[in-house]
Amino acid sequence: MTIERIQGTDGIRGIVRLAEDCSGSDPISVFLHEAVLTEEFFELYTYAYCQELLEADFASANDLAVIGWDPRDMSGSFNHSAIRGIRKAGLTAVVVDILPTPAISLYQLHVGAACAFVLTASHNPADQNGIKIFIGHSNLKLFPEDDKRLTQRCLSFNFENLRSAPLIGELRNDHAAARKLFIEFMADPQNHWLNKDSLVGAKIIVDAANGAFSPLIEDLLNYESADYIFTNCDPARGINVRSGVADLEGVSSISADEIENGLFSGYETLEKMLASGREQKEKLLNNSGQVLGFVFDGDGDRCFLLSYDPFQDCVLVVGGDAQAFFQAKLLQQNYSWNQGPLFVNTVESDLEAGRAVQQIGFETMQCAVGDKWILWQACFYDWQAKREFYLNKIAASEFRILQEQVRTRLEQMVQSTKFDALSATTTFMSLEKWVSNNIGDELVNSAYDHVCQQQNNIFAIGSEESGHVITLAKMNFGHVNRPVFIGNGLKCALNSLAAIQALRSAKNTPEFFEWLKCPFPSGFQKSLPVYYVDKSLLDEGSVLRTELEELLLANLNWPEMEVEIVKCQEEPEMLLLNVLENGLPAAAVFVRNSGTEDKLSLYLRGRKELEVRLESLAGKIYPFLLLSFKCKNSPMAQAEQLILLRLKDGAKQAIDLSFEQFAKISLNRLLHEMSSRQQLIKQEGDTWSITETGRICLNHTERSE
Repeated sequence: MTIERIQGTDGIRGIVRLAEDCSGSDPISVFLHEAVLTEEFFELYTYAYCQELLEADFASANDLAVIGWDPRDMSGSFNHSAIRGIRKAGLTAVVVDILPTPAISLYQLHVGAACAFVLTASHNPADQNGIKIFIGHSNLKLFPEDDKRLTQRCLSFNFENLRSAPLIGELRNDHAAARKLFIEFMADPQNHWLNKDSLVGAKIIVDAANGAFSPLIEDLLNYESADYIFTNCDPARGINVRSGVADLEGVSSISADEIENGLFSGYETLEKMLASGREQKEKLLNNSGQVLGFVFDGDGDRCFLLSYDPFQDCVLVVGGDAQAFFQAKLLQQNYSWNQGPLFVNTVESDLEAGRAVQQIGFETMQCAVGDKWILWQACFYDWQAKREFYLNKIAASEFRILQEQVRTRLEQMVQSTKFDALSATTTFMSLEKWVSNNIGDELVNSAYDHVCQQQNNIFAIGSEESGHVITLAKMNFGHVNRPVFIGNGLKCALNSLAAIQALRSAKNTPEFFEWLKCPFPSGFQKSLPVYYVDKSLLDEGSVLRTELEELLLANLNWPEMEVEIVKCQEEPEMLLLNVLENGLPAAAVFVRNSGTEDKLSLYLRGRKELEVRLESLAGKIYPFLLLSFKCKNSPMAQAEQLILLRLKDGAKQAIDLSFEQFAKISLNRLLHEMSSRQQLIKQEGDTWSITETGRICLNHTERSE
């Protein structure tokens, strides 16, 4: 079988294990046959990408490559191996240690590095790790064509040659400088919208997910007017364990009973939200004070907001769609554009979110899942604004021919769906180099100043429901500002809070908290994951994909509705069906492989009045996915079946569900993904039992054996 690409939505991630504990002789065979990333893989991966940059003349010997990580690698084996890969390739490894992803990518821009490596698995469990890559100058993440080239380099390289290769690149540690830069960046009032005085009387519980923000967050949040409680700041407790955004996805409110006795029992942040809210309940009922929460993911580029509702005694979860809407409304109040500002979200978002921002004056665009596609739009429109600025200043025919060639190359890349971040970056840079060489740096700097003004930059906001909300920021290079677009969980939190405070009513009322929970008429949203899958079964042309497509079409034959199958330019493997009424979007149903986890998901989005139909559709499609797409060779899938079998005849305690043959599997993770994610089993007190969905899966397996 030909392997084109080993990466997912955002770099590569997976379960990690030391090479000495694996049976394969080299990191690629271990990855392909055992689905494990070793420390040797990390060395190979960073080496291969640095070689790519050197051979493409994007980097030269001893150029800088910034590298940092979240705290999940307690031994340091994977981090140090990745550093060795950079140095063996001949680049200088600029180590910034534990920092959030936005701080690492920001420092890359600051020092003019060729690239940045971020070692993280983001919101994934602690037994996993991964590598994100940012390209120098543009700060773009790798696109599919970049991934394919890097994959082929890794597959074709003999690791034995790398084992004995010398460390020819230099090593330096810039942790203190990178940390200081990020603190100063976040303290700059140009880079967030929150007025310090607006937090008077607020209590804020801050959940660092035991991740990259843990050693830094208290120095970043120094607003004296607010009362902070910091939770989950100890990486030794396990990154993302009962913390962070992952378990809050798809949740809009959490009842007191769920926190005290149910699904969210043992979640420190939620317990403190509830306790703090109840302590101040009378005060909250009679003024505008709030008990709030900032919840980050493991590497700090995402955020959910929490708010205690004293009228319902529950905790509200404000996800990416709602935060983006609040921020869009504030932007619209504060700025005027010559044309409609652009609001970009992904296919995962509520369909009604796009309609809501259109009604307040935004142009909308929808892209594939992954903030790399939002960053692409931000980068592209930033370039467009600079290009227009140059065209108003430069009459030379040579420049006008060049800018037209650049525009054509970028358009051809998009139309061909061969997205290539390295090629796009060099294309962007070619125009800037011409201006610098032929006119001078002063005009380049003026162009940067121009696009740093929000009203000159059509890209206004980009968001994912998962908590990525990206807006314009600025970084100072001497006397010159440069625009920066980065997924930054803290910036998102502060901007969302600023928007809420500016838009809210003067006093707490039941209506205020309802508005906070649902600021626009929401549509129907449901996402149903299937874990431990064979992702190749969803490939274009596969028998099972065809069967799934036919099943979807048969069940979407709704009166007075049309169905169109859409091939997404950025993610052609996704099976996406749009349902139209009178030519307008009424619903969207799609199935896609996760690029960050071992799962695929069924997504249903639509108008609220279609809820019954979409629920009925889910009842037919989701069981088909559960029964058809599991990877029979996956140890996790095998362990899942064993648990279902053990629960077949009655409830059991967790200790009765352990198994020697799967000793390397995290039982807690497996039980969590089987229960709260797939609803195959459920917990009642200290015991676990099988659900009806779990029984259907078990019966199907027993019949097919």
